[in-house]
Amino acid sequence: MRSTSSAQSDALARGELPPLDRVRDDVWALAQPMPGGHLAYSFTYLLTADDGGVHVVDPGWDSDGNWERLLAALTVVAPGSTGAGAVSGITGTHLHPDHVGMSARLRRASGAPLGMHAAERAALGQHSTRLLDLDAALGRLGGWGVPEERRTELAQYVDQSPEGLVLAVDHELHDGDRLPVQGFGLVVMSTPGHTGGHVCLRDDARGLVFTGDHVLPTVFPGLGLGGPTATNPLADYVASVGALAPWSDYEALPGHGFRFTGLGERAAACAEHQLARARQVAAILAEAGPEPTVWELASRLAWTAGWDGLHGFQLLSALNQTEMHRGFVRGGGTTGA
Repeated sequence: MRSTSSAQSDALARGELPPLDRVRDDVWALAQPMPGGHLAYSFTYLLTADDGGVHVVDPGWDSDGNWERLLAALTVVAPGSTGAGAVSGITGTHLHPDHVGMSARLRRASGAPLGMHAAERAALGQHSTRLLDLDAALGRLGGWGVPEERRTELAQYVDQSPEGLVLAVDHELHDGDRLPVQGFGLVVMSTPGHTGGHVCLRDDARGLVFTGDHVLPTVFPGLGLGGPTATNPLADYVASVGALAPWSDYEALPGHGFRFTGLGERAAACAEHQLARARQVAAILAEAGPEPTVWELASRLAWTAGWDGLHGFQLLSALNQTEMHRGFVRGGGTTGA
């Protein structure tokens, strides 16, 4: 894997915000700050269509500062434009607010329609009316074998929906759809795992894949972070990462970090990271004796912060991942892995 933008990778190394970066003559990357954490910004991509309109992929976190940054960038990529009025379409790779938080503001100001995967649209619709059921949350934690004295600490984090994010999605995206952006052959690729309706966008003419949070250059994405799904997010992720193989030599435009080549290599590393944990789980489950609870199983796995260092949301995330990996193993996911 190799960075294809020294401006982006150097800024990341310095802990600074990268400047507006020209990927192609008609493709730009705008870094938009987000609250805290090791991924302090996400990338918004601006595509200038043949008809003069600008298609925005992942507008970013909603803040007044980011709104001003977006308007300033539009004057660069579409000279003579009338600010938000230049935007003709919006696509969200997934429902997290660091990617689509500003979509509602941009949609109102521009009149441009927002497209997201059908699964994300459904999850957002549920979130607009769903409140945390404390009894159900405590019951789920009890089923995992979480000690009673720790359940109240964790229950508040059980609902993993993005806080305060209610979006009106104008049209649903499905695998194989082509976005109506003149001069671009953008193909929607359904890539569930990080969330149930995550999508990547592929441009064959330019040799680009907009990877969202599916494949990132510096960290491995978390899985199952878009609400409950009917399928196992780990199984979904391994399959959808593998589906990128035919486009391994395309340049990757991720949601965080820096753009890079070596997409196939990095995608394989992301899958292996998850499979290695699954093999650890399989080895423990294969041992003689009563099957451990999710809590007991998680306590025997290696965690970056150490088991005793996990608290609050981090601890709940570890338990969610453990349950996910256990389900993957039970479904035969580690066979031959």
